Parts: sequence; C-alpha cells; structure tokens
Amino acid sequence: MPKYRFTTDDGRLLDVSPDRLDLPNDEAAACEAQRALAGMATDRLPNGAHLDMSVSVQNEASEVIYQASLEFNGANGAELRSKNAQTDSPSTNGSHRSRKDSSGSGGRVR
Repeated sequence: MPKYRFTTDDGRLLDVSPDRLDLPNDEAAACEAQRALAGMATDRLPNGAHLDMSVSVQNEASEVIYQASLEFNGANGAELRSKNAQTDSPSTNGSHRSRKDSSGSGGRVR
C-alpha cells in the first residue's frame, strides 16, 4: 500500500509530519487531506477575522500529489458598514465608477 506524508499549516503552526500514512491511492490521500483541512477549520474557528490554512500531500517519491487551502474572512456589522461606505464613496479625483458590469450582461456569466 502506498505511503503518504502530510504537511499542514493551521495559520499558527506548520506541521511537517515525519510519519507516512498507508492509504490505498492518491484519491484516498486527497480525501484524507480534505478531512484534515476541515478538522483544522473546526479546531481554529472562531479565531478573529482572518485565517489561512493549508494542507499538502506527498507521495513516496516526495512529489506533491494534492494541495488544498482554506481562507476565512469575517467581519461584524460595523466593519461591513465601514467597508461599504468606503467602497461606495467617490474617489478623491472626482471620478466614480459603478460596480455594475459595463458589458451589459448585468454581471451574469453565460
């Protein structure tokens, strides 16, 4: 059975495991990495307004076969209102651009 090494970064600790896990194949290793990332998010949140986490998997040849990351951004009501006020106010040079898509599609992807 193939062996895989996992490296995780929970935003505070980079963990390069010296141990390798026996897993049936690359797909199983990727699924295990996804579960690890979800577990890290559960353990670390809530923890402020921003958090970056990542996991990567190496095969026995030390090749990265899977990589995933998760970015969390949170804001309370006052922070959202302040950010929206800054975004909606005209720039200091007098020009103001609408946030609406100028292609005429209304921002929709076809």
